[in-house]
Amino acid sequence: MTKLLIVDDEQGSREALRLIFSHDYAVLSAATAEEAQKILARELMDLVLLDVVMPGRSGLDLLRQIRADHPDLPVIMVSASTAIPAVVEAIREGALDFVSKPFDVENIRHVVRRAIETRRLHRQVAVLSSELSAAFPTRRIVGRSPCFVAATGLLRQAAAADATVLIQGESGTGKELAARLLHEQSPRRDEPFVAVHCAALPENLLESELFGHEKGAFTGADRQKPGRFELAGSGTLFFDEIGEMSAATQVKLLRVLQEREFMRVGGTRTLRTSARIVAATARDLRVEAAAGRFREDLFYRLNVVQIRLPPLRERRDDIPLLLAHFLGQLGPALHAGTRAFDAEALRLLCAYDWPGNVRELRNVVERVLVLHGREPTVSAARLPEEFHAAAVRPAPALPAAAAPGAPGVAEDVSLPADGQTLDEAVGAFERRIIAEALRQAGGVQTRAAQRLGSTRRILRYKMAKLGLAEADPSDNAVGR
Repeated sequence: MTKLLIVDDEQGSREALRLIFSHDYAVLSAATAEEAQKILARELMDLVLLDVVMPGRSGLDLLRQIRADHPDLPVIMVSASTAIPAVVEAIREGALDFVSKPFDVENIRHVVRRAIETRRLHRQVAVLSSELSAAFPTRRIVGRSPCFVAATGLLRQAAAADATVLIQGESGTGKELAARLLHEQSPRRDEPFVAVHCAALPENLLESELFGHEKGAFTGADRQKPGRFELAGSGTLFFDEIGEMSAATQVKLLRVLQEREFMRVGGTRTLRTSARIVAATARDLRVEAAAGRFREDLFYRLNVVQIRLPPLRERRDDIPLLLAHFLGQLGPALHAGTRAFDAEALRLLCAYDWPGNVRELRNVVERVLVLHGREPTVSAARLPEEFHAAAVRPAPALPAAAAPGAPGVAEDVSLPADGQTLDEAVGAFERRIIAEALRQAGGVQTRAAQRLGSTRRILRYKMAKLGLAEADPSDNAVGR
């Protein structure tokens, strides 16, 4: 049971607090700082309610001692004085919050519940981090939802083997981190890990980056340069966003995977490679191959072991853990004192769909720390506007052209066609609605998003997911 320690020289205050909390918590009390220290020496407490003014050693003196001996133990200061200097001093010395006498029962219950929940969350993160550190000692990966645990379990299994691995997941789900963890847990951990970001390299440079080039191979090649295959040696070569690779480069990569050999651009000497190949993509390569946009034979070469990283909206239970993780990770560097998000902020964050996934969540935490890092607890009011909009937004009304009775729209909801899953049927319906909204908006995404009661970012995310073509680039040019 959660344990509270009440430290107050006034018996009436101690009894009042005991009555307020004894139904929900195990309550101990002390009249002096010395008594409190004896209790803390023999009992593991979860929270201390500490009076500021006491005979002998003051509450502030005891607070300093608690922070030194029990740095993770939250302390809430209690005082009849609400003078600003006293509050500031208490917070500066490490108090989590400050409550004034006489007590507002609901307020003090709320403050205590919030503090207990914050401590519980921190403990969960610590346990999880310990478990994950044992499995992945050099890098941390946070999550315990069933779908995420399944993915990381498969990652550990694949690490022990030597097969080619294909990691699939939306942008921001942590594909490169997963690839690095796989490498670090593999027998090749002492060899190089070399990443190739296929979408970031121009087509005319990609071949040279992969295979290297000889001096004089092309204009500007003033010296011999080793490629990524050479640099990887017997380590791991990671192809990020391999679905963006051109057809010509796919052919050359396929040959390397088949023959395990290559030549530098402009070279005549055959070089061999023993690097392990790990690839990642936000695209469904099976669908891309069926549509002729990705070589089918290369897909099967890459897809020996497939690991799907779930998007954050499928693992919402992990959001509090990730928030706590990033607060702890980013806070010290930004000199921020923020320890938690309040209950309403947490509700909004958990309700959001996170089109940018974990990367977006990390960016939100960083933004909050930069702007509001002096606040111990972040309120919902400090969150960006899109979180509030997502929480209150009603289900969007159908455009007139997509309403029942309109051309191409059924009067009622039909069951999926034979061989079609529910997700596929819903996706097809959503695709029609978005396409019609874009048509009515003249291709301007901002206007289409407004018509659908959404935001442009969410609309772009859905368009990419549903395979809809991008709008006219002028939409970006005008800064909408």
